[in-house]
Amino acid sequence: MSALTASWSKSKTTQRRLRDVLAYILLAVGFVWFIFPLFWVIMGSLKTFEDFNQIPLRIFPSALYFGNYPSAWTSVPFGRYFINTAIIVSLSVVGELVSASIVGFGFSRLKFWGRNFLFMVLLSTMMLPFWVVIIPRFLLYRDIGWIGTWLPLIVPSYFANPVYVFLMRQFFMTLPAELDDAAKIDGCNELGIFWRILLPLTKPVLATIAIFSFINVWTDFVKQVIYLSQDSTYTVAIGLAFLRWQIAQGDPVPGLLMAATVFTSLPMIAIFFIGQKYMVRGIALTGRTGT
Repeated sequence: MSALTASWSKSKTTQRRLRDVLAYILLAVGFVWFIFPLFWVIMGSLKTFEDFNQIPLRIFPSALYFGNYPSAWTSVPFGRYFINTAIIVSLSVVGELVSASIVGFGFSRLKFWGRNFLFMVLLSTMMLPFWVVIIPRFLLYRDIGWIGTWLPLIVPSYFANPVYVFLMRQFFMTLPAELDDAAKIDGCNELGIFWRILLPLTKPVLATIAIFSFINVWTDFVKQVIYLSQDSTYTVAIGLAFLRWQIAQGDPVPGLLMAATVFTSLPMIAIFFIGQKYMVRGIALTGRTGT
Protein backbone atom coordinates (compact mmCIF):
# COMPACT_ATOMS: atom_id res chain seq x y z
CA MET A 1 0.00 0.00 0.00
CA SER A 2 2.82 2.36 0.88
CA ALA A 3 4.55 1.57 -2.41
CA LEU A 4 1.35 2.42 -4.31
CA THR A 5 1.02 5.67 -2.40
CA ALA A 6 4.64 6.58 -3.09
CA SER A 7 4.20 5.79 -6.78
CA TRP A 8 1.06 7.92 -6.97
CA SER A 9 2.80 10.78 -5.17
CA LYS A 10 5.77 10.55 -7.53
CA SER A 11 3.43 10.60 -10.52
CA LYS A 12 1.67 13.71 -9.22
CA THR A 13 5.02 15.41 -8.63
CA THR A 14 6.13 14.58 -12.17
CA GLN A 15 2.90 15.94 -13.63
CA ARG A 16 3.28 19.14 -11.61
CA ARG A 17 6.83 19.61 -12.84
CA LEU A 18 5.77 19.01 -16.43
CA ARG A 19 3.02 21.61 -16.07
CA ASP A 20 5.51 24.08 -14.62
CA VAL A 21 7.97 23.46 -17.45
CA LEU A 22 5.23 23.85 -20.06
CA ALA A 23 4.04 27.06 -18.39
CA TYR A 24 7.56 28.53 -18.42
CA ILE A 25 8.01 27.55 -22.08
CA LEU A 26 4.74 29.25 -23.02
CA LEU A 27 5.69 32.35 -21.01
CA ALA A 28 9.10 32.47 -22.70
CA VAL A 29 7.53 32.16 -26.16
CA GLY A 30 5.00 34.86 -25.31
CA PHE A 31 7.74 37.14 -23.99
CA VAL A 32 9.78 36.75 -27.18
CA TRP A 33 6.66 37.22 -29.32
CA PHE A 34 5.75 40.54 -27.67
CA ILE A 35 9.26 41.91 -27.08
CA PHE A 36 10.57 41.20 -30.59
CA PRO A 37 8.86 44.22 -32.29
CA LEU A 38 10.41 46.57 -29.71
CA PHE A 39 13.78 44.87 -30.12
CA TRP A 40 13.48 45.18 -33.91
CA VAL A 41 12.72 48.90 -33.70
CA ILE A 42 15.65 49.54 -31.35
CA MET A 43 18.04 47.63 -33.62
CA GLY A 44 16.63 49.42 -36.67
CA SER A 45 17.19 52.81 -35.03
CA LEU A 46 20.91 51.98 -34.84
CA LYS A 47 21.27 51.00 -38.50
CA THR A 48 22.55 53.05 -41.40
CA PHE A 49 20.71 53.40 -44.68
CA GLU A 50 23.03 50.82 -46.23
CA ASP A 51 22.03 48.24 -43.59
CA PHE A 52 18.42 48.48 -44.68
CA ASN A 53 19.42 47.77 -48.31
CA GLN A 54 21.11 44.50 -47.49
CA ILE A 55 19.44 41.29 -48.68
CA PRO A 56 18.62 39.32 -46.66
CA LEU A 57 17.79 41.97 -44.08
CA ARG A 58 19.76 41.42 -40.90
CA ILE A 59 18.43 41.97 -37.41
CA PHE A 60 21.60 43.48 -35.98
CA PRO A 61 23.30 46.53 -37.50
CA SER A 62 26.72 46.18 -39.04
CA ALA A 63 27.89 48.94 -36.68
CA LEU A 64 26.09 50.92 -34.01
CA TYR A 65 25.04 54.23 -35.57
CA PHE A 66 23.49 56.74 -33.15
CA GLY A 67 23.20 59.53 -35.68
CA ASN A 68 19.56 58.67 -36.39
CA TYR A 69 18.49 60.03 -33.01
CA PRO A 70 19.70 63.64 -33.32
CA SER A 71 18.66 63.68 -36.99
CA ALA A 72 15.13 62.55 -36.12
CA TRP A 73 14.93 64.99 -33.19
CA THR A 74 15.89 67.99 -35.34
CA SER A 75 13.90 66.98 -38.42
CA VAL A 76 10.69 67.75 -36.54
CA PRO A 77 10.44 70.12 -33.51
CA PHE A 78 9.98 67.25 -31.08
CA GLY A 79 11.09 69.40 -28.15
CA ARG A 80 8.01 71.61 -28.41
CA TYR A 81 5.80 68.63 -29.20
CA PHE A 82 6.99 66.82 -26.07
CA ILE A 83 6.13 69.84 -23.93
CA ASN A 84 2.69 70.15 -25.53
CA THR A 85 1.98 66.45 -25.06
CA ALA A 86 3.17 66.54 -21.44
CA ILE A 87 0.77 69.39 -20.65
CA ILE A 88 -2.18 67.65 -22.32
CA VAL A 89 -1.38 64.32 -20.67
CA SER A 90 -0.94 65.82 -17.20
CA LEU A 91 -4.22 67.74 -17.26
CA SER A 92 -6.06 64.78 -18.78
CA VAL A 93 -4.77 62.32 -16.19
CA VAL A 94 -5.77 64.66 -13.36
CA GLY A 95 -9.24 64.98 -14.88
CA GLU A 96 -9.66 61.23 -15.24
CA LEU A 97 -8.58 60.59 -11.65
CA VAL A 98 -10.79 63.29 -10.15
CA SER A 99 -13.93 62.52 -12.14
CA ALA A 100 -13.64 58.72 -11.95
CA SER A 101 -13.01 58.70 -8.19
CA ILE A 102 -15.93 61.03 -7.41
CA VAL A 103 -18.42 59.25 -9.67
CA GLY A 104 -17.21 55.84 -8.59
CA PHE A 105 -17.64 56.84 -4.94
CA GLY A 106 -21.17 58.03 -5.61
CA PHE A 107 -22.21 54.79 -7.31
CA SER A 108 -20.63 52.59 -4.66
CA ARG A 109 -21.30 54.32 -1.31
CA LEU A 110 -24.20 56.73 -1.77
CA LYS A 111 -27.73 55.32 -1.77
CA PHE A 112 -30.14 57.10 -4.09
CA TRP A 113 -33.06 56.15 -6.31
CA GLY A 114 -32.12 54.61 -9.65
CA ARG A 115 -28.47 54.15 -8.74
CA ASN A 116 -28.05 50.76 -10.40
CA PHE A 117 -30.06 51.81 -13.44
CA LEU A 118 -27.95 54.92 -13.96
CA PHE A 119 -24.80 52.88 -13.55
CA MET A 120 -25.98 50.49 -16.26
CA VAL A 121 -26.75 53.46 -18.51
CA LEU A 122 -23.24 54.76 -17.91
CA LEU A 123 -21.71 51.40 -18.80
CA SER A 124 -23.88 51.13 -21.90
CA THR A 125 -22.18 54.22 -23.33
CA MET A 126 -19.05 52.10 -23.78
CA MET A 127 -20.84 50.29 -26.61
CA LEU A 128 -20.88 53.49 -28.68
CA PRO A 129 -17.92 53.45 -31.09
CA PHE A 130 -15.78 56.56 -31.21
CA TRP A 131 -16.54 56.99 -34.90
CA VAL A 132 -20.26 57.37 -34.15
CA VAL A 133 -19.78 60.45 -31.96
CA ILE A 134 -16.81 62.03 -33.69
CA ILE A 135 -18.86 64.24 -36.04
CA PRO A 136 -21.31 65.53 -33.36
CA ARG A 137 -18.37 66.28 -31.08
CA PHE A 138 -16.51 68.12 -33.81
CA LEU A 139 -19.57 70.23 -34.63
CA LEU A 140 -20.07 71.01 -30.94
CA TYR A 141 -16.45 72.02 -30.40
CA ARG A 142 -16.50 74.07 -33.60
CA ASP A 143 -19.61 75.98 -32.51
CA ILE A 144 -18.11 76.89 -29.13
CA GLY A 145 -14.76 77.85 -30.67
CA TRP A 146 -12.58 75.07 -29.29
CA ILE A 147 -11.18 73.77 -32.59
CA GLY A 148 -7.47 74.51 -32.80
CA THR A 149 -7.01 74.43 -29.01
CA TRP A 150 -6.23 71.74 -26.45
CA LEU A 151 -9.66 71.99 -24.81
CA PRO A 152 -11.32 69.17 -26.80
CA LEU A 153 -8.50 66.88 -25.67
CA ILE A 154 -8.55 67.89 -21.99
CA VAL A 155 -12.06 68.91 -20.93
CA PRO A 156 -13.77 65.54 -21.72
CA SER A 157 -11.42 63.91 -19.21
CA TYR A 158 -13.29 65.73 -16.42
CA PHE A 159 -16.60 64.04 -17.32
CA ALA A 160 -15.79 60.52 -16.09
CA ASN A 161 -14.70 57.76 -18.43
CA PRO A 162 -17.09 54.78 -17.89
CA VAL A 163 -14.22 52.26 -17.79
CA TYR A 164 -12.42 54.16 -15.05
CA VAL A 165 -15.66 54.72 -13.14
CA PHE A 166 -16.24 50.97 -13.20
CA LEU A 167 -12.75 50.31 -11.82
CA MET A 168 -13.22 52.87 -9.03
CA ARG A 169 -16.68 51.62 -8.13
CA GLN A 170 -15.54 48.02 -7.91
CA PHE A 171 -12.59 48.99 -5.75
CA PHE A 172 -14.71 51.12 -3.41
CA MET A 173 -17.08 48.18 -3.01
CA THR A 174 -14.23 46.02 -1.72
CA LEU A 175 -13.72 48.41 1.21
CA PRO A 176 -15.77 47.49 4.30
CA ALA A 177 -18.82 49.62 5.07
CA GLU A 178 -17.69 49.77 8.70
CA LEU A 179 -15.17 52.44 7.69
CA ASP A 180 -18.03 54.75 6.71
CA ASP A 181 -19.96 54.01 9.93
CA ALA A 182 -16.92 54.70 12.11
CA ALA A 183 -16.24 57.97 10.28
CA LYS A 184 -19.87 59.08 10.66
CA ILE A 185 -19.71 58.40 14.39
CA ASP A 186 -16.71 60.72 14.55
CA GLY A 187 -18.77 63.42 12.81
CA CYS A 188 -17.41 63.02 9.29
CA ASN A 189 -19.76 63.82 6.39
CA GLU A 190 -19.85 62.06 3.03
CA LEU A 191 -17.24 64.34 1.50
CA GLY A 192 -14.94 63.77 4.45
CA ILE A 193 -15.40 60.01 4.19
CA PHE A 194 -14.46 60.15 0.52
CA TRP A 195 -11.46 62.46 0.88
CA ARG A 196 -10.00 61.42 4.23
CA ILE A 197 -10.93 57.77 4.64
CA LEU A 198 -11.54 55.99 1.34
CA LEU A 199 -9.53 57.86 -1.28
CA PRO A 200 -6.13 57.24 0.43
CA LEU A 201 -6.90 53.51 0.23
CA THR A 202 -7.40 53.56 -3.54
CA LYS A 203 -3.79 54.14 -4.57
CA PRO A 204 -3.53 50.87 -6.58
CA VAL A 205 -6.57 51.58 -8.75
CA LEU A 206 -5.66 55.26 -9.06
CA ALA A 207 -2.23 54.21 -10.35
CA THR A 208 -3.92 51.83 -12.79
CA ILE A 209 -6.17 54.58 -14.13
CA ALA A 210 -3.25 57.00 -14.35
CA ILE A 211 -1.19 54.54 -16.41
CA PHE A 212 -4.03 53.68 -18.77
CA SER A 213 -4.97 57.32 -19.20
CA PHE A 214 -1.36 58.37 -19.77
CA ILE A 215 -0.85 55.76 -22.50
CA ASN A 216 -4.19 56.48 -24.18
CA VAL A 217 -3.60 60.23 -24.38
CA TRP A 218 0.09 59.95 -25.29
CA THR A 219 -0.58 57.60 -28.21
CA ASP A 220 -3.82 59.21 -29.38
CA PHE A 221 -3.49 60.45 -32.93
CA VAL A 222 -6.98 60.63 -34.41
CA LYS A 223 -8.48 63.17 -32.00
CA GLN A 224 -5.32 65.24 -31.96
CA VAL A 225 -5.08 65.51 -35.72
CA ILE A 226 -8.81 66.35 -35.95
CA TYR A 227 -8.94 69.07 -33.30
CA LEU A 228 -5.48 70.65 -33.57
CA SER A 229 -4.72 72.90 -36.51
CA GLN A 230 -1.69 74.99 -35.48
CA ASP A 231 1.93 73.87 -35.37
CA SER A 232 2.41 75.43 -31.94
CA THR A 233 -0.20 73.06 -30.47
CA TYR A 234 0.86 69.80 -32.13
CA THR A 235 1.81 66.71 -30.14
CA VAL A 236 4.29 63.86 -30.34
CA ALA A 237 1.89 61.61 -32.26
CA ILE A 238 1.46 64.27 -34.94
CA GLY A 239 5.21 64.82 -34.96
CA LEU A 240 5.76 61.16 -35.82
CA ALA A 241 3.31 61.50 -38.71
CA PHE A 242 5.14 64.62 -39.91
CA LEU A 243 8.47 62.80 -39.80
CA ARG A 244 7.05 59.93 -41.81
CA TRP A 245 5.66 62.40 -44.35
CA GLN A 246 8.99 64.20 -44.66
CA ILE A 247 10.82 60.91 -45.19
CA ALA A 248 8.29 59.90 -47.85
CA GLN A 249 9.01 63.13 -49.75
CA GLY A 250 12.74 62.44 -49.93
CA ASP A 251 15.08 59.52 -49.58
CA PRO A 252 13.53 56.80 -47.40
CA VAL A 253 15.40 56.65 -44.11
CA PRO A 254 13.55 54.12 -41.93
CA GLY A 255 16.21 54.47 -39.25
CA LEU A 256 15.02 58.01 -38.51
CA LEU A 257 11.44 56.91 -38.00
CA MET A 258 12.52 54.02 -35.80
CA ALA A 259 14.71 56.31 -33.72
CA ALA A 260 11.81 58.73 -33.25
CA THR A 261 9.57 55.81 -32.29
CA VAL A 262 12.06 54.77 -29.62
CA PHE A 263 12.44 58.14 -27.87
CA THR A 264 8.73 58.91 -28.10
CA SER A 265 7.92 55.54 -26.52
CA LEU A 266 10.33 55.92 -23.61
CA PRO A 267 7.90 57.92 -21.40
CA MET A 268 5.23 55.22 -21.74
CA ILE A 269 7.71 52.46 -20.98
CA ALA A 270 9.03 54.35 -17.95
CA ILE A 271 5.53 55.03 -16.59
CA PHE A 272 4.56 51.39 -17.02
CA PHE A 273 7.61 50.02 -15.20
CA ILE A 274 7.28 52.56 -12.39
CA GLY A 275 3.61 51.82 -11.77
CA GLN A 276 3.28 48.18 -12.85
CA LYS A 277 3.20 46.94 -9.25
CA TYR A 278 0.25 49.19 -8.41
CA MET A 279 -1.43 48.46 -11.73
CA VAL A 280 -1.37 44.67 -11.25
CA ARG A 281 -2.60 45.02 -7.71
CA GLY A 282 -5.34 47.45 -8.73
CA ILE A 283 -6.64 45.17 -11.49
CA ALA A 284 -6.57 42.17 -9.14
CA LEU A 285 -8.43 43.95 -6.36
CA THR A 286 -11.13 45.39 -8.63
CA GLY A 287 -12.01 41.84 -9.63
CA ARG A 288 -13.03 40.96 -6.09
CA THR A 289 -16.67 40.98 -5.06
CA GLY A 290 -17.50 43.65 -2.52
CA THR A 291 -20.42 44.02 -0.17
